[in-house]
Amino acid sequence: MTNTKLVTGYITRERWVLGKTPREMAWLLGFDERRMAEGAEIFALLMLPSNDHFAFVGHTHWSGGKPAGGPVELWPAQYEEIDRRFMRGPEVRAKDNVRATWTLTGPDRLIKVETKTKHDKNLPSKVQYPPGAGVEQWKLLVGCLAELVRELGPDEKYRP
Repeated sequence: MTNTKLVTGYITRERWVLGKTPREMAWLLGFDERRMAEGAEIFALLMLPSNDHFAFVGHTHWSGGKPAGGPVELWPAQYEEIDRRFMRGPEVRAKDNVRATWTLTGPDRLIKVETKTKHDKNLPSKVQYPPGAGVEQWKLLVGCLAELVRELGPDEKYRP
């Protein structure tokens, strides 16, 4: 029997964590190292999210998808209005383009890394989620079915 569940929140490509330990993943993904002290679980999505099921949140050097200097306006309203007259909106086009690079197998499959040490409501988010190394990430807005690929101890290298 497979171990599946619905996952939400931040996801990335498997390529970024291959051969890494959870302690190394913490630095890459923007987790405080204490969050990986007990290890992690790696879940692979079993279906690719549609455009409505995910949001762009940049890279992990932006904690919570928010640049340190404040929000970045990706598509100024005046340009978006011009685009809409002639084609699908820029965000739709960008989502279509990124979705075309995702797979359900291999290094471009989408994964969810879950720390075994859960979020602590008593600690500020900026402590638990410092800027990471700049790994691409997206945020699942709805639950997507995923399968547990591997459960790792803190110093165990990830191999699917």
